[in-house]
Amino acid sequence: MKVILLKDVKGVGRRFDEKSVSDGYAANFLIPRNLALMADKTGLAKVKQLKAQGESKRTLEEHGLAEKEAKRFQKHLELERFRAQQRGEPSS
Repeated sequence: MKVILLKDVKGVGRRFDEKSVSDGYAANFLIPRNLALMADKTGLAKVKQLKAQGESKRTLEEHGLAEKEAKRFQKHLELERFRAQQRGEPSS
């Protein structure tokens, strides 16, 4: 039976891989534990949707990290200016 893995499964494959496994293994282990979906039209559509959700989530996380990094850099520059003023150096 062809399945699409929803999570990494040791000895079988990685997430979103399409693998061919025995019918019993798929029906009794992978599918009931939500580790895989059957590789039919509905399964492929669901995996496509999950990939899109993962991409949008990753994009939001990257955007948030970039904002945090910019704020951290701005605070660093302000701290350096403050330190320079304390030492009596001219600010640039």
